[in-house]
Formats: sequence, structure tokens, C-alpha cells
Amino acid sequence: MMDFLVFAMALAGFNALCVSMERHAKQVVGHAPDETKRRGFSALGWALLALALALAVYYHGASIGTAVWFGLMTVAAFIVGLLLSYRPRPLLGLGGAALAVALLLLV
Repeated sequence: MMDFLVFAMALAGFNALCVSMERHAKQVVGHAPDETKRRGFSALGWALLALALALAVYYHGASIGTAVWFGLMTVAAFIVGLLLSYRPRPLLGLGGAALAVALLLLV
């Protein structure tokens, strides 16, 4: 259950990082957001990835937690990259859904 929380946070983090880039934002949203929003998405993405690392280390310990985090980040990045290549529009909804699931699991 906690591994799914880490995965959902990593997926939402990579989605936020994806939207923070001008080229990918045009693919996902249809237009590039302004600089303030892109910086906000970038900060949110990095914060979610750091929080996912903190939770993985908290639940599994330093060595195993880091390995779990890297593994789940790899899967999340693969999913975002694959969807970005073939179906970019659903990424925004997927990121929001992953963040909502992560917050529900955190509570």
C-alpha cells in the first residue's frame, strides 16, 4: 500500500515536471503556460519526488527505500514518457488523479 503511495507521488511529480516544460505543456494542455505557472509546476514536481523519497525511506529504511524509490520512479517516468509519445492529452488528468489518490492514501 505504501509503495503505491510512493508510485502515485512519483507519477504526479513527473506529470508536473512534464507540464513545466514548454514543449510538453503544448502537447498536453494545448498551449504553453506562463513562466510563473511553469515554475510552480516545476517546484511541485520536485517536491512530490522528494516527498516520495522521504516516504520510501521512512517505510523501508535508507537502503531499501532508496532502491524502491528508484524502481518506482523508473516505472512512473516510463509511463509518462510513453503517454507523452502516443497519447499526451490524458496525462493532465492522470497526474491529477495520481495526486488525489496519493493524498487520500496519505490521510
